[in-house]
Amino acid sequence: MKMERKERMYLFSIAIFAVAIAIISLVCSMFLYFESQKQNKRPMQENDEMLKMRNEFMKMKDDFIRGQDLIEELNIRIGTLETEALLHRTNVADKRDGKEDYNVTRRKREAIAADQAGNVYGRDGRDGSMGPPGPQGPPGPQGPAGRDGRDGLSGQGQWNNELSHLLEQLHHDITNNNRTSGVQGPSGPSAGGAVYVRWGRTTCPDTTENVYSGIMGKSHYAHTGSGGNYLCLPREPEWGKTTAGGQSAAFIYGVEYQVSYDNNPFLTNNFPDPTKPATWLHDHDAVCAVCRVPDRSSHFMLPAMKTCPDSWIKEYNGYLMSERDSSQKSEFICVDEAPEADAGGHENKNGGLLYVVEARCGSLPCPNYQDYMELTCAVCTK
Repeated sequence: MKMERKERMYLFSIAIFAVAIAIISLVCSMFLYFESQKQNKRPMQENDEMLKMRNEFMKMKDDFIRGQDLIEELNIRIGTLETEALLHRTNVADKRDGKEDYNVTRRKREAIAADQAGNVYGRDGRDGSMGPPGPQGPPGPQGPAGRDGRDGLSGQGQWNNELSHLLEQLHHDITNNNRTSGVQGPSGPSAGGAVYVRWGRTTCPDTTENVYSGIMGKSHYAHTGSGGNYLCLPREPEWGKTTAGGQSAAFIYGVEYQVSYDNNPFLTNNFPDPTKPATWLHDHDAVCAVCRVPDRSSHFMLPAMKTCPDSWIKEYNGYLMSERDSSQKSEFICVDEAPEADAGGHENKNGGLLYVVEARCGSLPCPNYQDYMELTCAVCTK
């Protein structure tokens, strides 16, 4: 029994020792394994860092090349803008010289007329003459200094900022040159708009503002003097200082349609009774409306056409009318193709008159124009 116990103790001791040796071996193996892994990972990390630095360097190189291309493109653009600015300044100088010559001649005539009348009145400045060019404004603020490129990422942004400042300064100089030279650029939507008279109607087209509606006025058809143009008079005038009786030899009358002939071209859409013939207009008083287009700045009347040129917008179309050839001369106006008449004015009282204008061959090229054909017209804005 004692021998068996000793053998068991001996075997147990050997087993414990073997287990300890195995544990120690395992620990040593793990230690050596982790140390080798550290040694292997360090070169890998160094390789990753080198690769990352290489990629950043390539990106810096690409940004630099793109920045050079951008600089070249913007230099070309700046050269183009400088050329346009030089041409603009030349045109402005030519226009200003012509305008100054015109203003000098006009002031001489006004001075002579005022001296003969014995009264010299101050001008209100609305004749369009402008003062001498003002001093050039101070240069705009300079952009921040460019980076030395060591960060590799922000250089292009700095170049863009500096070139943007340069372009803004060039635009600022051109704008100041426009202002000081007295030449006004195109108006924006809020800078007045285009204003025209719609003859023969009391309303304005859609999307336009009706400034006011009124009745047409002009000097008498048989009088050789006074004004020859048609006016759009408000229905309720405002009076200033007046004197009873006739002290003046200048008068203004209402205007009547003269369309009693069979070739009357007008539509009857706006008649009180559209079933009546177009000759119903005869001897009725003509009406008008002053219209404003806020988002456009130019307008003109196009004779002998019912449509407007490309890029222009038609406000309305109609027929050319004026005084007849044996009466006092007048302007040609475009009366709407579907006119209205004043409800209370339908008697033959004469005054100013409106006749449809017809073409005559001779100086006008025929057969493009045809004898005794009524001429159309259109009012266009842009």
